[in-house]
Amino acid sequence: MLIEVVIAGGVWVGAEYMRSSYGGDKQRLDRIFRKCGLFVKYSGKEDTPKLLRSKKEKSFTDYVYRIPEGLSFKDFDKKRDVIEDSLNSNIELPDISISDLKLFDFTGDYKKQLKQLFKPKMKKKEVNMAFDKVLTVRIFCEPLPELISFEEMPKCKGWMIPIGVSRTEFIKHDFDKIMHMIVAGTTQYGKSIFLKNVITTLLINQANNVSFSLIDLKGGLTFNRFSKCSQVTNIASNAEEAEKVLAIIDKQMNEVMTYLKRNGFENVKEAGIKNRHFIIVDEGAELSPSIEKDKVLKPIKNQCETFLSRVARIGGALGYRLIYATQTPYSEVLNHNIKQNCDAKLCFKLQTDKASEVVLGEGITDAHHLPFIKGRGVYLTDRKHIVQTPMIENDYIEGVISHVQ
Repeated sequence: MLIEVVIAGGVWVGAEYMRSSYGGDKQRLDRIFRKCGLFVKYSGKEDTPKLLRSKKEKSFTDYVYRIPEGLSFKDFDKKRDVIEDSLNSNIELPDISISDLKLFDFTGDYKKQLKQLFKPKMKKKEVNMAFDKVLTVRIFCEPLPELISFEEMPKCKGWMIPIGVSRTEFIKHDFDKIMHMIVAGTTQYGKSIFLKNVITTLLINQANNVSFSLIDLKGGLTFNRFSKCSQVTNIASNAEEAEKVLAIIDKQMNEVMTYLKRNGFENVKEAGIKNRHFIIVDEGAELSPSIEKDKVLKPIKNQCETFLSRVARIGGALGYRLIYATQTPYSEVLNHNIKQNCDAKLCFKLQTDKASEVVLGEGITDAHHLPFIKGRGVYLTDRKHIVQTPMIENDYIEGVISHVQ
């Protein structure tokens, strides 16, 4: 028994010595901050981020710092990718826990078991940062899951839809609070699946109150299976059809506005009108007049953009919701009025920093630096979340469609 205790103690001490001699995350963060220039010089002295406390939880460790005067949270947030990559670029050290030692078989092959114990565990660390008077650097020892089923998501009510899971919580979007949304992302990384998530959720929760105008400019394939739903009142698959649909919506909006004015209501909620009409555009770039060369199509697309811009500006109070999706988010394509009036953005993987900034705002390049994981995105309102959006199967959608009919 004494020999077993000595061996166990020796293994533990050896592992701890290796970690302490190299430096844990705290020491590495100190070095990374300095090498990133995240400190201030004045009067010949250096003011560096000061660690106030740290707290280790089961799946993450928090390091809380005082930010030096002269630096902002944005300075640190811009370096998040550098910090994360630097923490993962070091040689992995053995991570031996008490539970590992309990599994040690003292009657077996010591040499083989010790070799397995000291074998580095390759776990990719992920970093999240937040600021509330102090900077919190949260280091996760396990990455976000790469696949989440729609059926596993907590249920949403009212006009809420699931965005996905972040590092710390289940994220929902409420279309009665934030009425319009931009969705962007490179093809095959989750944009169209998310749009199907939205439609399916609203069919489940608001079958009697929701209606849709679906403008699918990729040949009509994305929304084709929803065409049989009575809640889908309009479908368009090209610019000419889109103009006709949007003209109908514009006329309806004028009628609702007249009704509200006549009865002294500010919006449909005050008027007790329960219906919400969602205009969902997949591949909005196809309606952009700024890149259109055809003399016949250009004025048609210009009219479509005018209609969509009006929905984004005043449609919210009238019960209309715009979800504008594109895989080519360039400033020439993404209309300024539409972008400015869509207070929610969901951005999947994009190819450049510039494309990310066009959607999310100046200096926010997170969408470019997302891993190549389908469904991984950046959800931005007044806060920013890195999320894994749920995967929905077509069989499940068909079941919902059959049920609501």
